[in-house]
Amino acid sequence: MLRKFSRSGVYLQILFILAVSSFYLFSPHPGFASQVFPENAAPLGRWLSGILPDNELVIRITALILILLNAAGFNIILNHHDLAPRQSLFTALIASVFFLFTGQAEAMIAPLAALLLLLISLHSTMKLYAEPYPYTLVLNASIFVAMASMIYPLTILFAFFIWMAFFTLRISSWREWIISLTGLIVPYVYLAFWFFWNDRLAVAFNEYHAFFNDFDINWSKPGFLQTVVLFLLGSILIISMSVFLNDAGEKIISIRKKMWINAQFLWVAMAVLLLSGKAALLALPLCYLPMALMAGYLITKSRRSWPYDIALGLFLLLVILLRLGF
Repeated sequence: MLRKFSRSGVYLQILFILAVSSFYLFSPHPGFASQVFPENAAPLGRWLSGILPDNELVIRITALILILLNAAGFNIILNHHDLAPRQSLFTALIASVFFLFTGQAEAMIAPLAALLLLLISLHSTMKLYAEPYPYTLVLNASIFVAMASMIYPLTILFAFFIWMAFFTLRISSWREWIISLTGLIVPYVYLAFWFFWNDRLAVAFNEYHAFFNDFDINWSKPGFLQTVVLFLLGSILIISMSVFLNDAGEKIISIRKKMWINAQFLWVAMAVLLLSGKAALLALPLCYLPMALMAGYLITKSRRSWPYDIALGLFLLLVILLRLGF
């Protein structure tokens, strides 16, 4: 069924995405217990969480817009790099289903905004392939990682994603490494100057100091349905990643390297999730986009997709029950 749906027209896929979006907007409960993200955010993340009006519908609409921007933006990036059919939104559709399993809309504004910045970094990194003068692309990729870390500090780990891509793409010049480090540092220099200009440098220092003092990786125990959903996600990920990476060896070199870059993006996202401690479920969206790519690839390349139809259908059913408060 899903395999046939992946080959259906774009308009049918858009209708399904709109249906999922409508359910996200009007479902009365979040996907799991409420968590306050600003406690885990950098100053820019707290500012983003604080500028929205105290209106639940406006907050939900804002979160939904960010979800759609991330899903559509990722689909466009895949089309640009020939990792997905140009006349298909199937990857965005799967991502929109995954995004139903998220936290309270208010808590998701900051991580979704950080993910949008990381997508730009991903796009710049994939464009490095066969680029004779990649300096601007390396700088852009690093700057956007730094900007994302100003929203959620742990996303600074995506610097390792850029550096892993250097090895994947066989970029060995010392200039790229220096440029990458410069791109990570310069935004923080501007941020420090802004705090200094507004006489808030001490406040910013105390906020970062408090974040690292309170840092721990003790996870909250999920409920029974949440555990089942996480098990389903893990099963889909293991199967789809193994097929995705095994098939990468059969592709032309440009496609193969870009497939590995997406896998590396996912690995770093999982590291951020594991290190997020009690806020780990709020970091799940960082994993959803590359997971959607791999799941979509698995479905479209399988001769019989019915096991994955069942798995994703069960995932959707359980998430609907969670969002309805069961």
